[in-house]
Amino acid sequence: MGMKGWMGLAIIMSLWATNLAVAADWSIVPSITQRFEYNSNFNTTPTGKLGDFISTTNPSAAFIYATEASQLQGSIGISQLLYLKNTGYNHTDQNYQINGQYSLTPRFNVSLNTSFISDSTSQQEYLTSGLIITRTPRLSFTVGPGMSYALTERSSAVLNYNFNKVIYQPFQNTQTSQNTQAQNFQNYWTQSVNIAYQYLLSEKTTLSNTVSGTESTYTGSTSSDYKSLLYSLGVQHNYSPNWAFNVAGGVNYSWYSTNSQIASFGQFPNFVSVPTQKQTGANFSPYFSLGATRRWTNLSLSGSLLRNQQASAYGYVAQVNAASLSASYTFTERLTGSLGGGYSMSTQSSNHSQNQTNGLNASSGLSYLITEKLTAAAGYTFSSQLYGGNSLSTSSNANVSIGWLMLSYAYPIHYQK
Repeated sequence: MGMKGWMGLAIIMSLWATNLAVAADWSIVPSITQRFEYNSNFNTTPTGKLGDFISTTNPSAAFIYATEASQLQGSIGISQLLYLKNTGYNHTDQNYQINGQYSLTPRFNVSLNTSFISDSTSQQEYLTSGLIITRTPRLSFTVGPGMSYALTERSSAVLNYNFNKVIYQPFQNTQTSQNTQAQNFQNYWTQSVNIAYQYLLSEKTTLSNTVSGTESTYTGSTSSDYKSLLYSLGVQHNYSPNWAFNVAGGVNYSWYSTNSQIASFGQFPNFVSVPTQKQTGANFSPYFSLGATRRWTNLSLSGSLLRNQQASAYGYVAQVNAASLSASYTFTERLTGSLGGGYSMSTQSSNHSQNQTNGLNASSGLSYLITEKLTAAAGYTFSSQLYGGNSLSTSSNANVSIGWLMLSYAYPIHYQK
């Protein structure tokens, strides 16, 4: 199911929401953003680095439709990427999201989240798996229905299902009119079921108990199937309206099967044959998530730690370890500054390969509100990726420096009927 399927779901959800009630609030925020950047290594490669000036024009719109019993929100965005020298990488990225929620009864709520993304950057893959890929066209379709039920005034149960399909497309260089294969990236789909129980221990503290199952299936020359079962316990505590803390821990049990081609040498006339060999395995791995946010009058700090498993483009499920820290400071009513940094380490969760990637990033930025609707911003980002196995002799490093300027205009529209 691709763009047509997502559009069908979006239309159905929109018609369903607009007929739920007479009284409703509409909020629509159309905007346009123009960004100029210099990227020293936009393919994030250790060798053969390509640097270029990149112009990104991004018209978009976000909306919220709310009634007493329902809420519909979404966004539509198109980004036109234009390269000054390497024009063969020019691409139009698209991002469509629509989410709906409806209260069938005061205790029983249902929801549906959907998205369709077509992009050519490595950022989305990095956010998902902690792994960097070259600028390969990528399609992602997600749909996730869910429901929640308030058992008592203090306890509730939540059931969610999520399906995500990712397709990596051959890159077509418009300069040479040649197609390049998608770097042997493996198309995949994942589906997961999540059951959670939440209990309000006090006005400030909430306890949670979660069980979830996930399946990731890769298609292509090497087919693989990964399954995992996660059990975790968590707590969220609000020390004050400006200070929140959450932590969760548990264990992942994973098992997999992989069909790979193994070259073997035989007798005349068939000197070489390439049979398919099936490999299986299982393992346990810990799950951990920690997050905290602290706000003062002018300063805001937030940090996170994560250890979990995520599907990746390389045909395997990655074990992701990530840490991040960010700060925001309001100098005046118009001027805001930010600093951030993070570290990630991604390794293959099964034992038939030793792929590993270590990533380090740091960023800074300034944002100035020229008018209520017009904003100017500038910033700098540095990232470093170390690719390779367990030995340093097979590792390679890729550094990326990005300096950028941005101008954004938004025009909020509110309507009530």
